[in-house]
Amino acid sequence: MDERGLDGQPRVTAFAELLRRYRESARVSQSRLAQLSGFDHSYVSRLESGRRAPTREAVLRLASALGLGPAERDNLLAAAGFLPQRAEHLFGDVPVLTDVVQLLQSEDVPEAVRQDFQQMLELLVRQVRRSAWTGRRTLTSEFAGAD
Repeated sequence: MDERGLDGQPRVTAFAELLRRYRESARVSQSRLAQLSGFDHSYVSRLESGRRAPTREAVLRLASALGLGPAERDNLLAAAGFLPQRAEHLFGDVPVLTDVVQLLQSEDVPEAVRQDFQQMLELLVRQVRRSAWTGRRTLTSEFAGAD
């Protein structure tokens, strides 16, 4: 899987590490987690090794089996590349990100406007990544008038 999360880490790897951490914190073996969530042990093993990407339903079943709270469940969903059930769990310390997610999901905003907004965000993300790797100024600093 080539897709990457916001931290630049492959989503499968981010999910695998977080799932393992939550499982170990719950003091549950892979076999027991598989049993509790209704999966085969080999599936849980492949998820934790990063060799398999989960479905959204699988993430929810695993979170339930581990007894995760809403914030931890949403972190696990996000690590797997899915939108959390509540955006504020993910972006609580950066309110503007919650606003962005809500705007992108709002049916009050026309679809064409949401698509344009999403394209602008994608361009900004690419520009920031490129700037981080090359040391060039970002669009944000140019807009702010920084030299």
